[in-house]
Amino acid sequence: MFVAEVNCRPGDGYVAVRVAGDVDTGTRAELTEALERALATGSPFVLVDLTGVQFFAAAGVHCVEHAVGTLAARGGAAHLVCPRPGAAWRVVSLLGLQRQWLVHQDVAAAVAGCTPRR
Repeated sequence: MFVAEVNCRPGDGYVAVRVAGDVDTGTRAELTEALERALATGSPFVLVDLTGVQFFAAAGVHCVEHAVGTLAARGGAAHLVCPRPGAAWRVVSLLGLQRQWLVHQDVAAAVAGCTPRR
């Protein structure tokens, strides 16, 4: 079962999108909609938690790439939680996306990346 939940709490400094299940062409629209809702908040940081992803196809890569690009264009950043081993990590590492995306092994590290430095 695919799930994409958007969680925005004022004061956190970021919007979190938790994704679980299979990410493929059949769930692409749902993932796109969740990421678009997160982007629409105007938050400079979006945390995308891919910990619960069991299958990560090219359709998912394209959705995340769009969100990463949109945030970068407006001076923000997407922080991805993509633990190893894991389905999402396999695809990210095979494509070398960890050199382009801000990839973290756990949620705590991603949250730290989303927290503005004072």
